[in-house]
Amino acid sequence: MAEAAKKINEAAAKKESSPSAPGVAPENKPKKDIVSLISILVVTLNLAGVVGLGVLFKKVNTKLIDMDNRMDQMAAAQKEEAHPVAKNNSSGRVLTPPAPGTLYPLEAFLVNISSDQGPKFLQTQMEFELTDAATEDEITKKKAAIRDAIIVLLSSRTYKQIRETTGMVSLRKDILRSVNNLLTSGQVREVYFTQFHFN
Repeated sequence: MAEAAKKINEAAAKKESSPSAPGVAPENKPKKDIVSLISILVVTLNLAGVVGLGVLFKKVNTKLIDMDNRMDQMAAAQKEEAHPVAKNNSSGRVLTPPAPGTLYPLEAFLVNISSDQGPKFLQTQMEFELTDAATEDEITKKKAAIRDAIIVLLSSRTYKQIRETTGMVSLRKDILRSVNNLLTSGQVREVYFTQFHFN
């Protein structure tokens, strides 16, 4: 009987040390819980990231569309400024763009321009838009003085200054101011370069 009790105690001790379910260790159950918890956490984080990226892309897309609309409005405003349409002003009168003036072509200019790469030659030709046809006679009479003023302006600029867009705009304004200072009967409204070539 003592032997039977001993065997029962040994069997009970073996049962306690053996796994409760066949083929599964008791230590694996907590590991499976941690792995499944990590998997759920990774999936949740990925889902939150995808939703966040979607919201971010929507905001960026909205801003791009807004910028595109503003650019279209600015382009339309610039086009309207360049080609104004007849409009009623506050006094009720219709405003129309000024009629194009008389064009007066000048002979070509060949001027030496200083540059970092050595001297360069600027060959240019221009036309003046006059406020009225009567100014033509005065320009013809003062052609030598006008050409001299233009040559002095052109040769005072460097190659780098003239090649920049702002340099061209500045040169045009300076020519306009210089020529108008020589005239008394009318004014030059605009200077148009019809040729502008460096050698």
